[in-house]
Amino acid sequence: MLDIQQIKISTQHTLAVLKHIHSIDGVQLVTDFFDQALLDKLLEYCQTTSQWQPVYDLEQKEIDCRKKITWETDTVVEVAHTVLQNITPQLEKTFNKQLKFNGLDLWKDTEGYFIKRHTDNPAFNASIQIYINNLPHLVTVFEHNGIHTTDPNSGSGYIADNTVGVPHWLNGVVPADFSRYSLHATWT
Repeated sequence: MLDIQQIKISTQHTLAVLKHIHSIDGVQLVTDFFDQALLDKLLEYCQTTSQWQPVYDLEQKEIDCRKKITWETDTVVEVAHTVLQNITPQLEKTFNKQLKFNGLDLWKDTEGYFIKRHTDNPAFNASIQIYINNLPHLVTVFEHNGIHTTDPNSGSGYIADNTVGVPHWLNGVVPADFSRYSLHATWT
């Protein structure tokens, strides 16, 4: 059964975070994007599910060391999806443009995962990536009005205007015996 109370609490929490962001010039680093209870449930789900599927790049080549989950009804995946759908009107104000929520992916990065300098697909107007868990030395580096790095802690990440084309990359490689989980969502 869907946790309606968790949706309400998490939506309120994330809206409070967003209300402090008045506009986004390319990329905005964030901390504590989701409340701790939602992060804990996402981590537990990620660590116990067997629903992971391959991820493919734009040329339909499977991406090594990365798996995803897009949807599972009546789970924390649906809770997180609903929270992100609920915050879309506030994101529209922040970006000063109409946005349509496309959905989310939970990502599981395993030993050897690395992504070089790239820009995100500009077909999406906006995206977020929030770490569900991470290591202190694994951060996303952005090259936009200087060099900036994400906070590696759980609940941190970034909100991006994909139409700006901000170059970014992972500063290291996911080590052995660790799975790095994050939530990635897009809006058109």
